[in-house]
Amino acid sequence: MNRGPVSTTVFHHSRRIGIPDPAPDAVVDLRSAMRLFPTGVALLCTGSGESAVGMTINALMSVSLTPPRILVSVQSTARAHPVLCASRTFAVHLLSDRQAATAGLFASRDKPFGTELEALVDREVLPVALATLRCSVEQVFQGGDHSLFLSRVESIGHGEKNGEPLVFHRGTLGTKHQ
Repeated sequence: MNRGPVSTTVFHHSRRIGIPDPAPDAVVDLRSAMRLFPTGVALLCTGSGESAVGMTINALMSVSLTPPRILVSVQSTARAHPVLCASRTFAVHLLSDRQAATAGLFASRDKPFGTELEALVDREVLPVALATLRCSVEQVFQGGDHSLFLSRVESIGHGEKNGEPLVFHRGTLGTKHQ
């Protein structure tokens, strides 16, 4: 299905007037405050073959139902960032409460990649994940030290029917009931 060329817009100097640069403590303060806001946890996978990479994310949101769009935020220094920019496609696996170890693994420096990652996703992630969204990047926006990838949802696969979502809250992984 060809929708024509994909446009990419990058804003390098989009500062709001009247908002000063944050003090050095602001990063610590923001991280501390955002830990109070519970978020779902997902595994983002991009690339294929030896270039396949994955990473745990919690900066994910639905943008539009018609047409279906989501937005993911990826730190510019993350291993997945250049792969995602090059491939312009990815899958997001919405993790269940039984996948805290998977989230921890993909948040570490020792995360699997390449064909090892692809085998792990097929064997351990897909059967237990709540859902998988396969997406194509339409636009990329710079947001400080992260890039925001506005993406079209191409397909959705539903997985675990009785699972609870994996949630990140107060710096720990758990369920919505904890």
